[in-house]
Amino acid sequence: MTRPSDVKPREDEAEGTPAEAYEVGAVLPDMWFTVTPDIIDEYIAAVDGDPKVYVVDGRRAAPPNVLAVYLLATVYRRYHPIQGIILTDMSLRAHHPIWADEDTEICANGRIDEKFEKRGKHFVRWSAAFTRADGTLLATATNTMYVPAERLEKR
Repeated sequence: MTRPSDVKPREDEAEGTPAEAYEVGAVLPDMWFTVTPDIIDEYIAAVDGDPKVYVVDGRRAAPPNVLAVYLLATVYRRYHPIQGIILTDMSLRAHHPIWADEDTEICANGRIDEKFEKRGKHFVRWSAAFTRADGTLLATATNTMYVPAERLEKR
């Protein structure tokens, strides 16, 4: 079982990455983790979900957005988080169920798609793909985040 905190770097572990350091086209390294029935049940309870809603062809499945809690770790493995990041939008598209009755080993990876400036603020758009160990595509996601141009001074 891999909790998001097991794979997501913390802001205070290293200096954060300012906006100018992100490189368009940069590949985000593979990140392996395992989603278990316990993680799925814990996620459903945390979002006050109903497990009866997540059934595909008579088999219990995970809510597809269970992967959202792993999404930031995908980019943070290459670009360490800087204090002040604000997520501005995210889209997640499910391609195949994650079954709730088995452990699922998943590989997440991605790339930096775009950097842009709007009203003097710096934004980074990136994408990620989540696949099973056998290569089955589970989900794709895109995320846009405001990234500060420089590190804040420590107090």
